[in-house]
Amino acid sequence: MATKSYWQQFQQTRFSRRRVLAVTGTSAAGLAIAAACGNDKKKDGTPGPTSGPSAGTPKAGGTYKTAITGDWGSINPLTSVSFGPGILSKMYNALVFQSPVDPTLFYMDLASKVEQPEDDDSTYIFTLRPDVMIAPNTLGVPERALDSSDCVAWLDAIGAADTAVAKSFTDEWLDSYSADSPTTFTIKTKGPYAYFFFRLNSPLGGMIPPKEMLEMDMASQGVGAGPYVLEDGSFVETGGANLNANLNYYRKDETNGDAQLPYISRLEVSRISDRQPRRTAFIGGQIDSYDPETKAEVDELSGQMSGLQVFESPAYTFIGVTMNPTKPPWDNPLVRRAMNYALNRQEYVDVVVQGAGQINGLVHWPLKGYALDPAELEQLQPFDPAMSRQLIQDAGFDIPLSVKFIWPANSDIEFHSKHLPIWLEQMDAAGFAIVPDPQDFGVWLQNYTDINYDASFSLNQIYEIPEVNLDFHTTQGPTHDGSYAIGIGQLYPEVDEAVAASKSSIDAAAQVELVKDAQRLIYSKDPAFLPIMSWTDYTVRPAKVKNFPRDVGTGMDLYLSTYAWLDV
Repeated sequence: MATKSYWQQFQQTRFSRRRVLAVTGTSAAGLAIAAACGNDKKKDGTPGPTSGPSAGTPKAGGTYKTAITGDWGSINPLTSVSFGPGILSKMYNALVFQSPVDPTLFYMDLASKVEQPEDDDSTYIFTLRPDVMIAPNTLGVPERALDSSDCVAWLDAIGAADTAVAKSFTDEWLDSYSADSPTTFTIKTKGPYAYFFFRLNSPLGGMIPPKEMLEMDMASQGVGAGPYVLEDGSFVETGGANLNANLNYYRKDETNGDAQLPYISRLEVSRISDRQPRRTAFIGGQIDSYDPETKAEVDELSGQMSGLQVFESPAYTFIGVTMNPTKPPWDNPLVRRAMNYALNRQEYVDVVVQGAGQINGLVHWPLKGYALDPAELEQLQPFDPAMSRQLIQDAGFDIPLSVKFIWPANSDIEFHSKHLPIWLEQMDAAGFAIVPDPQDFGVWLQNYTDINYDASFSLNQIYEIPEVNLDFHTTQGPTHDGSYAIGIGQLYPEVDEAVAASKSSIDAAAQVELVKDAQRLIYSKDPAFLPIMSWTDYTVRPAKVKNFPRDVGTGMDLYLSTYAWLDV
């Protein structure tokens, strides 16, 4: 019988969040987990020994090779949103990172402890490690320890950069921040904020570079105190990148005689856009990970490759219908409801991903407890094309109702090309005559960003917290600056109020119920943003890759892969 993996065992560690959020020191998985009961006592959460594919004594060295499928974009840690965040967490540091899969799991990086004063849910005091050393480099950045002045400079830079990914977070939620000593950094928020740790150090916009880097062009170069350092001249925006282990990296593996981390000494990333060449490279050993499209492909590869490791995880993204409720006919709630009833979400699950997925509500199902259960969703979003046609007529329109939609043309991203023909057939059956306006991806993205559309059939980014889903329904949209979508909060202020309330509780159980209540309210007002379904993502790796993290979330596994090693 197979035993639990290292990471599965780790996930059984829990703590009750109250006044002390994390403790000094490092657990066996490189995370410090606190159990703070009524008397604020603390303890490390330490997983058991490795097992299964992680069995054996870790070996240092070796090169792990992988591939991206598109352009990196910028690797400026303040602005990167494409493939860049995948290596930013290797180069730079977080204060602390919270797993979106299990919010009780924290990765303590630059901070060794986080505390809140009694009766103050808006103040966070970070105690910083004194030994987080910047990697050797040729950029002229001193090989020194990061300190609180780097944290101040980082937040200053976000505030000054209009294009910073985290700017909406800092503008909306940060009240003040200060360097109280080189190893003490304090942040005060404008009020209790449920997603503080998720947003603070997300790989999307939350990595902390040395303050010297902030004076340089960081689009294609950089150095930090993370586990790896970018090899000079290796980064090509439309190609690959190489990273070598940071010889100054502070972290050790306490379960293996304080062995130096990271175990893998070199990362080589190439660009292979098309699936078949990527698969061929994987089978031939040129890359060490591959993303099968279906479970059938996973089974096929398992029959060809001995010891193949299969990693399954929910896809935190989806295709969705976005309507502009300030433009007719979408300003009519009956027409928005007709669109909701027109969608046979299960058909996408069955056809696009051969059943390896689930239908979505307003918060997609991979977010687990935050999502409404399937039985309730059947009542809130029934598939009923006949009712859709009746609703269109009740709204005063003839059948079919002509509606103009934009979408990215010729896009295979997130199965878009497979969703599209199903959606067009469903619209026809439900009384909508789609006036198509497919656009070049860049043109579509600009129009979508500027809300220059009546409606859009659109792919979406990775959302690992429910905040973004709910913000699509607010007046200011998912980025809080009026980009991408106008929600029905523009029509119903109580929607904005309910979404704001869902962010204001740091009691986990209470916050879950607030998120669910907000969804129910939005359904009652007929939403203008409708996720369709999310699927299961598959990644396969050869047997030689040991101890790769599982089931901890996209951001968390970027941090924890420093504990992976190669049996070569």
